[in-house]
Amino acid sequence: AMKTIFANTVFTNVAKTSNGGVYWEGMDSDLSGVKVTDWRGQDWTSDCGRPAAHPNSRFCSPAKQCPIIDPAWEDPEGVPIDAILFGGRRPQGVPLVYEAFNWQHGVFVGAAMRSEATA
Repeated sequence: AMKTIFANTVFTNVAKTSNGGVYWEGMDSDLSGVKVTDWRGQDWTSDCGRPAAHPNSRFCSPAKQCPIIDPAWEDPEGVPIDAILFGGRRPQGVPLVYEAFNWQHGVFVGAAMRSEATA
């Protein structure tokens, strides 16, 4: 995913760095000599006691930028689909694996799915 986001990407609720980059907890970034502004617009340091990015920060990039995307992903003839995987936090009581009865039911199930809030 990281190689996909280097250009043409929209970020939400992440920290900004003085060298034009973005930052969130868990990134392997050397921040020495770089000023960081957190997601609320405040100066941030690793020892300030608050997160740089919101726990629900996100990014959106064009799929064609993914270096490992299948070469046929835009084939006008289409590609076979055997499964659709949805990753996210699920509300309590929702099964880990769910199989639709048919494609129409699968569209209904997919349209009704939501990810549990992380923050």
